[in-house]
Amino acid sequence: MTYTYRIATLNINGLESTNRKLMLEEFIRKHDIDIAMLQEVTNVHSITMNGYQVIDNVGTMGRGTAILHKEDIQMHTIRRLPSGRGIAVYYNSICFINIYASSGTSKRMDREKFFNLDIINIIPQTPAEIILAGDFNCVQSDSDCTGHRYSSRTLEKLLQGLKLKDV
Repeated sequence: MTYTYRIATLNINGLESTNRKLMLEEFIRKHDIDIAMLQEVTNVHSITMNGYQVIDNVGTMGRGTAILHKEDIQMHTIRRLPSGRGIAVYYNSICFINIYASSGTSKRMDREKFFNLDIINIIPQTPAEIILAGDFNCVQSDSDCTGHRYSSRTLEKLLQGLKLKDV
């Protein structure tokens, strides 16, 4: 039996105003999103919604990641990075990994370390289907951006090693 799930990835940039909270909920409900990967989460209480559960990872820097999912989707085996920049959960045999990499030219080395070392702590150690989403703060192709291109060789190698496709 095949199931189809609607998945979104959104950088919510703190989500403090009531207006923005309502906009997020309207987007989720209008598009009937089953699983939302959220980045720059500062307060898990700002993203509560009827019919949904939140698995959060607000880390040491006060910003982090979260996965918002419909209540009937039972997630398990949660793994978190202490920094808050990554969270992984399983649904059946699928591992959903949500990441939030550092941004900007000055953070390039942090970003490379993140893709080379940190993310390894939440990647499955045994074979699994993986959906990797989030705010990578870099691209693989010029067609993926309109401004300055921040690229990451380490991310490229990671995606190749995991046999993931950029969609």
